[in-house]
Amino acid sequence: MQNSFAIPGRALRPRSGSKPKFNLGVEALLLVCCVALLGISVLMVLSTTAPLSDQLHSDGLMFAKRHVLNIIAGVVVMFAVVRAQPRFLLQLGPFILLCSVLMLVLVLVPSLGVKAGGAQRWLSLGPVRVQPGEFVKLGIVLYIASYVGRQEERLSTLAGGLAIPFGIVGAVVLLLLLQPDFGTSAVIGLIVFAQLLVSGARLTHLFGAALLGGSAAWLMIQSSAYRLRRIQAFLDPFDDPSNTGYQLIQSLIAVGSGGVSGAGLGAGQQKLFYLPAAHTDFIFAVIGEELGLIGCTATLLIFAVIAFAGLTISMRLRDSSELSALAVGLTLLLTLPAFLNMMVVTGLLPTKGLVLPLVGYGGSAMVANLIALGLLIRLAKVPIKP
Repeated sequence: MQNSFAIPGRALRPRSGSKPKFNLGVEALLLVCCVALLGISVLMVLSTTAPLSDQLHSDGLMFAKRHVLNIIAGVVVMFAVVRAQPRFLLQLGPFILLCSVLMLVLVLVPSLGVKAGGAQRWLSLGPVRVQPGEFVKLGIVLYIASYVGRQEERLSTLAGGLAIPFGIVGAVVLLLLLQPDFGTSAVIGLIVFAQLLVSGARLTHLFGAALLGGSAAWLMIQSSAYRLRRIQAFLDPFDDPSNTGYQLIQSLIAVGSGGVSGAGLGAGQQKLFYLPAAHTDFIFAVIGEELGLIGCTATLLIFAVIAFAGLTISMRLRDSSELSALAVGLTLLLTLPAFLNMMVVTGLLPTKGLVLPLVGYGGSAMVANLIALGLLIRLAKVPIKP
């Protein structure tokens, strides 16, 4: 009997009488990386939030407890995703995208959206606070992959093929920029570019869209005094050390003071109300201070391994354009924000609101990223022809 995943028109069916091939090594590699990152996450969130938890709740473990609950919820969903069928996962894309876009709209409603740090990115749903931008990335990745499968023959055309995904991505990016969330917008643009590129879209069309998007981004930066100050702080943080350059300076102090082996877990000083967002956007700086160059390198290598494993899965599934595009999108969803976050923390990029995936504190980001990792592991289990 032939074992077939019901994805029309794709060569994922092993020959009759032959055993399907699985890539158990890649699957195990991803699971090991997941366990390693979650272990680092629990330790670093406990270290960075203990003083803040004690000050706000008189319980030094309050934030760490919430973080562990978020991880448990994410892991449960991740393993549910690992057991799902590829066709079902692809069909979820438009639904997740629609729901997350609706939440992006609700975020802009003053009575529903929660504002923090100068941005309105969170939606209050009773006792739960959700960041829709984290789930819209997942929805976009799934939607583009399913669109590639349906419209593969038309991807070489602009009006009949790429106009629809470009339009949807443009609308999503506009909603994100109204929050504002420039970092998530940039990540989505880069991921969609890569997904369409590996699916056969013309480079001229993609680079034209990238040029248009880059020009629009530059105009937004030029017209915003806040963003211009961020660029200036990136170029010379010591020009305004007590204001726009403060966070980057504190981050560089944390990373630089860690040396090779670090000050020791829990012994960092910058997290003690010196470094803003030490448990979220700048947790990598605390890793540098407490675990040193060794800890930073290990974290970087784990994400590099995830990138390698994800691209390996994409190559295995190259006979199925939608699954290959999905693997590329999921891989970049997990690793691109990580590499960008590390570059921001070390002063190689201007400051952006990007959490280190699977490490930084944040329930929405943790659950969404664990779902993405579960999807990638599921793709590693897809059988291919011998």
